[in-house]
Amino acid sequence: MRSRLLLVLAILGAVVVAGFAFPLALSTADARTRELVLSRDADLQRFADLADGYARNGNPGLLFEEADAYHSLYGESLAVVSTRGAAPRALGTTIDDPAVSAAIGRALRNERSSAVELLTPWSPGTIVFAKPIGTGAQVNGAVVIAASTASAREDILLAWVIITTGSLAAIVGFGVLALSVSRWVLRPLEEVSTRMQRLTRSLPFVALGSGTTDAPSAARRTGPPELRALSSAFETMDSAVHTSADAQRRLVADTAHQLRNPLAALQLRLDTLGPRVMEDGKKSHERAVGEAIRLEEILDDLLALSVAEVPRIKGGAGDNTCVPYLVAVERADYWHDTAAESGTGFHVDDDPDGLEAQIDAGDMEQILDVLFDNACKYAGPGTTVRISVGMGPGRSPESSPRTVVTVSDDGAGVASDEMQLITRRFYRGTSLGGTPTGDDRPTGTGLGLSIVEALVESNGGELVIRETPGGGLTFVMLFPAPGPKEAGT
Repeated sequence: MRSRLLLVLAILGAVVVAGFAFPLALSTADARTRELVLSRDADLQRFADLADGYARNGNPGLLFEEADAYHSLYGESLAVVSTRGAAPRALGTTIDDPAVSAAIGRALRNERSSAVELLTPWSPGTIVFAKPIGTGAQVNGAVVIAASTASAREDILLAWVIITTGSLAAIVGFGVLALSVSRWVLRPLEEVSTRMQRLTRSLPFVALGSGTTDAPSAARRTGPPELRALSSAFETMDSAVHTSADAQRRLVADTAHQLRNPLAALQLRLDTLGPRVMEDGKKSHERAVGEAIRLEEILDDLLALSVAEVPRIKGGAGDNTCVPYLVAVERADYWHDTAAESGTGFHVDDDPDGLEAQIDAGDMEQILDVLFDNACKYAGPGTTVRISVGMGPGRSPESSPRTVVTVSDDGAGVASDEMQLITRRFYRGTSLGGTPTGDDRPTGTGLGLSIVEALVESNGGELVIRETPGGGLTFVMLFPAPGPKEAGT
């Protein structure tokens, strides 16, 4: 993959450098060409002015002297012809030279000289410039300069060598930078791939996971070999992790199920043994019965937790939805007698809109049962539990609003440093408000709120726990709201 990345970066760097080098080289050659043309045009104008008298009446004036000096100094050929009978004058060339003859013909016809092409290191050694002698429509002759391009071509060649050297240096520098960047980018990817493969090999059920998910997608996988290997390792690990998690849930459920029979036999023996226990052993017998009952509650909660942690498969519209208000009213009525015994009251706020939430009614009932049970056990006498349903914001500004189910009480609550711990498995918080301790303290498994959290999250929701203003606990559950129903359904 590194070679492919370097190739791409090298091509990109070459294109970028060429995009600067070529225009710069052309601009340099164009500037040097224009400099040569302007210089020779000025020389032509000077000799045309000097040759005007010679072309009209044969008086050379300073023409011959300056022409000889120019030829000696610059080594460039020069010719002067007249249409008024003056003899032609040529230095370093002849009037019969095709290039010179053609240039003289254009000048005598008062035609515009042909444009000089862009000079390059391999351009011709001379360029012929011609200019008519006279003013306006009266042409008395022509002046021709066969200019050498050697100096201009050398300057252009030197500039191009410098540009090429700089471009090659830039490409080399870009290559070094690309190599460093590719190593910097790919090193973490290689480390992740290596660690993921090592982790995958250490996971159980790897063969089963790779056989179920990796093989079918291997044919569809494209891209560099390193990324394909990483994708394969990730899919294998994903399958193995899911398989391992399923196996753990099944282990918890099977273990709890298998322990129920010995536990039932133990409870039966304890009940049978009860009438025969001596007076001084009755207290220990009662504790043993209580522990057996508590163990049965733990097994029931373990079974419930293993089921709650299984993600819910969303079906069609309405398959996994409920009206939380109706469920809350029904469960509050069911818990009425128990709540009365503990001095707890329930109040369900009206929901005139009948808002729906994407959660199974059975899961909603189980969540409310756990929260109501905790309120009756731990909130304390005189506590009021309020249940309300409304609409809340989505997870992001772009997402749809969610259905919010709030269960709050004004009871004892828990310590602030335990607020984020009470959903941990087997964790039982410390009540703030006079909950009895010792043998009189209400017992629990420490799994209830773990079940609530698992049920909320497995249905795609979010659980937020905070303190009720004035004291108590507030549980806010945000569930996805059902989408609009199809017309006619």
